[in-house]
Amino acid sequence: MQLSSMALATNVVRPTWAQRPVPKSEFDYLDWSWQSWRQITRQRRPRIRSEQSGRSELIDLLVTERKSLTTPEAWEVRRRVILEVLSEIIGKPPAAKNPLKPTVEEEIAQDGYLRRKFSFYPEPGELVKGYLLIPRNIRGKRPAVVCPHQTTQEGKREPAGLAGNPELQTALHLVHRGYVTISYDAVCFGERHDPASGHYGDAIPFYRKYPGWSLIGKMVWDLGRIIDYLNTLDFVDPERIGCIGHSHGGITTLFAMAFDQRIQAGVSNCGFDTFRIDGNVWRWSHATALLPRLGFYVGSPYINMDSYRGVPDSEVIQTPFEMHQLLGLIAPRPLFLSTSDEDFVFPNAGWSARRSLARVEPVYRLLKAADKIEGYFFKAGHSFPKRVSDRSYDWMDRWLR
Repeated sequence: MQLSSMALATNVVRPTWAQRPVPKSEFDYLDWSWQSWRQITRQRRPRIRSEQSGRSELIDLLVTERKSLTTPEAWEVRRRVILEVLSEIIGKPPAAKNPLKPTVEEEIAQDGYLRRKFSFYPEPGELVKGYLLIPRNIRGKRPAVVCPHQTTQEGKREPAGLAGNPELQTALHLVHRGYVTISYDAVCFGERHDPASGHYGDAIPFYRKYPGWSLIGKMVWDLGRIIDYLNTLDFVDPERIGCIGHSHGGITTLFAMAFDQRIQAGVSNCGFDTFRIDGNVWRWSHATALLPRLGFYVGSPYINMDSYRGVPDSEVIQTPFEMHQLLGLIAPRPLFLSTSDEDFVFPNAGWSARRSLARVEPVYRLLKAADKIEGYFFKAGHSFPKRVSDRSYDWMDRWLR
């Protein structure tokens, strides 16, 4: 009997966390590496060239082949070209959407609002959980704001006001302003994270399943499914949906707005740096698992995890798209970019944002939406201080009320 029990135990498949110790820090990398992605996916450098390829400067969005674009129709043609290039970098999503099958797991009355924990299936067999905050005594249809979280294993709990930095409890702040708000765990975070796999270790099983996709693409997909869910709620106005995020949540907001026209207004705080001004694309392909195809545009063998921020790499100029083009895809919808001039995560963010705005603002003017884009600069590290978040929330009030 004893031997039989031992033999049976050896056949039990134990979860990863039970097979090895949890790393000392969530930022230790046990599974993820760009090299492992290459081995899994067998991807090669994309055969993409664009007008941005080979140029160190951010190209003019309203000039193509030495011709100025002077009409909204001409910009739309250019926009489609940019979107096609970006789509090649982030990869293709699933061909069809599955039923969400949303389930309410609990409801707790709070001061002035109801907190509902829910779950849904963005893809078959993939259960994701989130928090929906609903103002008390709600009448009619209200505007809603999606609040993707920053890089934290607290995940959805931080925006919802259950953990983390009070400055970043965006969903909680906005429900008190009368918005329906929603937060959820991004892939690799919160309840979608295996703590034994290390930071972005959960990307490995993702890329085994989807070798031609990317985590950024997946995050865009998941946020789109969140909007699908909001559209099933009779107290949400589908014509007044916004998105706001800091850092990881900021870049999620920008990519989601570029691909999903249903997001009517957005705020990105400390959310991006242009590749060329940052100096390289290492952070997007090696330091994170977000855009691994950009790893083919890393040339220097000396860039590493300890030193990659603001490090020049000549191969970066071959990258076929830039962040100002991503911003251009959002026009003419309202966009607020708040940027710290003392950001240790994006040390060249102030320069990047100013240069990007100089390229994107003419597009907004062409589309008669000059008042719908705004940049705000502050000095407070990689943070979202109250004076900045208040301006961001006022921006939402301006366009979604």
